Amino acid sequence: MPRPASPPPPPVFTHIGIAFFTADGFPMQASIVLSTDMWFRDTVLCGTVIESANGWVESWKECDRSPVEPYLTLLGIIGVAKVEKTPTQVLRAISSLRWTALDCRASGGSYKHPYSNDYVRRVVLHLCNKKIISLPQNVKNDLDWCITEILVKLRLRQASNFNVIPFVERRDVGYGGWC
Repeated sequence: MPRPASPPPPPVFTHIGIAFFTADGFPMQASIVLSTDMWFRDTVLCGTVIESANGWVESWKECDRSPVEPYLTLLGIIGVAKVEKTPTQVLRAISSLRWTALDCRASGGSYKHPYSNDYVRRVVLHLCNKKIISLPQNVKNDLDWCITEILVKLRLRQASNFNVIPFVERRDVGYGGWC
């Protein structure tokens, strides 16, 4: 007698965000964060650029319960999208970008760190180009401005210790909306 087919596994969703953090005496830096938890409370994959002996390079690592090291101050996270892929699948798509500091187009935006700004902007646009996420054309055209505007709102809401602010209002993102 044939065995009944087992039900398919439940879908895995990854929340993609932009975390902003700082340390005393250093400019604010942005990081791409990936988590299966919409509030980024569980294990989070964090990607940013760091200065090494080889210059500025892309760096990814797993962070427990927070997307930053204990010596950094987390200002908040902008929730960009929720996708039906594992964090590893999203990371694989991001890795195909092959970011280099030589390609960096530093912007004079108000969120200061030119390499992390460029990296975050390029990753978000790359995920759009790969059809992993979808953002309205006006947001893609003015991505630096939109991130800066959200960052201003984030600073105004800093009464709580941990903020997640959505990037664009979307029905598939469960934490409110504005933009």
